[in-house]
Amino acid sequence: MAVTLSSSQLNAMQITERVTSIFSLLGILFILSTFLLARGFDKPINRLIFLASWSNLGMNIATLIAQDGPAAGQTSALCQFQAWAIQMFLGVDVFWALCMSFNVYLALFRDWTAQRMRAQEWKYFVGCYGASFIPALAYLFIETESRGKVYGPALLWCWVMPEWIILRMSTLYGIVWVAIFFAFCIYCLAFIKVWHNRHELSGLFNPFNEDPFAGTITTDIEIVRTSRYPSSTSDSKPSDYRCDPEAGQLPIPGVDNKGGQNGFDPYSVNVEADPQDADTDGRLTRPEVFHVRSMTRNHALSKTNPDAWLYARAAFLFFCALLISWVVPSINRLYSLANPDKLNFGLNYTVTIVLPLQGFWNTCVYIITSQTACKNLIRSMRGKPELPRRNAYVDDSDLDKAGNDAGRSLPKKGVNKAIDKVAAGLSKSSKGGGKFERLDNAKGLERQSVRTESDVSSVMSLAAVHHR
Repeated sequence: MAVTLSSSQLNAMQITERVTSIFSLLGILFILSTFLLARGFDKPINRLIFLASWSNLGMNIATLIAQDGPAAGQTSALCQFQAWAIQMFLGVDVFWALCMSFNVYLALFRDWTAQRMRAQEWKYFVGCYGASFIPALAYLFIETESRGKVYGPALLWCWVMPEWIILRMSTLYGIVWVAIFFAFCIYCLAFIKVWHNRHELSGLFNPFNEDPFAGTITTDIEIVRTSRYPSSTSDSKPSDYRCDPEAGQLPIPGVDNKGGQNGFDPYSVNVEADPQDADTDGRLTRPEVFHVRSMTRNHALSKTNPDAWLYARAAFLFFCALLISWVVPSINRLYSLANPDKLNFGLNYTVTIVLPLQGFWNTCVYIITSQTACKNLIRSMRGKPELPRRNAYVDDSDLDKAGNDAGRSLPKKGVNKAIDKVAAGLSKSSKGGGKFERLDNAKGLERQSVRTESDVSSVMSLAAVHHR
C-alpha cells in the first residue's frame, strides 16, 4: 500500500463522507423535532437517544467540513474547530451506550424504576459530555517544538496529528474499547436472564413488535361455574328474581327478571368449588372459556416489570448500532498500529461510511421504539384520528382508576377478547349450562374459596369503561 492516497481516492472519500453525513443530519433533525414537539415520543430510552443526538449533530457538522479542514491549514480556525469537534463528539455515543447498559443492569437486577433512573440522567449528561470536553479543550493549547500542535490534518479530516498517536489511543480509542467491553458484559448478563425467561418473553425478540406486552391484563380473572339463584332455598328458580331499576339493579342475561327477589343480591356472588373439580395439585380447573391469560402474564406479575424489558431491548439495539459504527474504525486503528507506514484505502473508505452514519443508525432505533408515535404523526399530518397509544399496562390499580377517569382508554388489544369470553361464559352459566351444586361437609366434601376479580356487574363496568 502507498503511504499517501491519490487525489481521486481522497475525493471519493470526501463525497461519501458528506453524503452519509447528510443522511445522519436528517435523522438527527427528526429526533430533535419529534421529541420536543410531537406526542408519544417521550419514552425513557428515547430521552437518552435525544441527549446523545446532540453529539451526533456536532460530529456530523465536523464530517461535513471533510477535506476543507486540512486544506485550510493546520493553524486555521476551520481546521482547529473540526479537530476539536471530532475529539469532542466522536466518542460520546459510546459513553451513552454504556449509561444505557448500566440502566439495564439497574432495571433488571436491582429493580430500579424509570423515575429513579431518570433522576440519574443529569449525572450521565455531565459524565458523557464532560469526559470528552476536558481533553478536547486541553488539546487546543498543547504544543511542542518537536511535534507541534496536537490538532492538525489527519488524512480524512483535521484531528489529533499522527505525531500524537498516544493521545488518540489513550483519550478516545482506549476509553471507547473499555466502555464497549463493560456494556457487552452487562448485555451478556441480561441475555442469560432473558434465556431463563425465554418462554414468557418470546414476543420480545421481534424488534418490530413495539410492545409485546400491550393489552395484557395483569389480574387473573378467576371465574368458576356458579348458580345465579338465591342460595337460601334449594328450589329457587330464575323467576324468583326481579330486577329493580330504581334500586340500581341490572337485569341478568338469560334470567326472567319479572319474578320476586326473595332477598337475592345479584351483585354478591359466593363462589365455591368441589374438590373433584381440582387437579392433582389442588388447583381449580376452569372451562377453557374462562382462561383470560396471555404468555406475558406470568412475566407481568414477576418482580421485573415489562417496561424494564422493553428498555433493555431498545438499549441493546442502540448498542448494536454503535458496533456498526465502531467495528471498522477499530480494525483500521489496529491495522495502522501494526503497519504505521501503510494506508489501507478500503478500510479508510469504509470509515467514511460508518462513522458519519452514527446519527442515522440512532434514528433507526428511535423509529423502531416509537412505531405507534410515528404512525400517529403521519395520521395527524393527514388529518386522521390518532391510534391508541400502547404504552399503558393494566394492573389492579389501573382497573380501579379506570372507572373514575373518562379520558383514559385501556389497551384495546386483548381486552375485547377477554370481555367477550367472560360475558359469553357468564351467559352460558346463567342459562343453566353450569348449575352449581351445594357442598355438604358431612359427606366429606371440602370447601374451597377462589378469589374472583369480576362478577356480572364488574364485567359490565369494565366493558363500559372500555367502550367509553
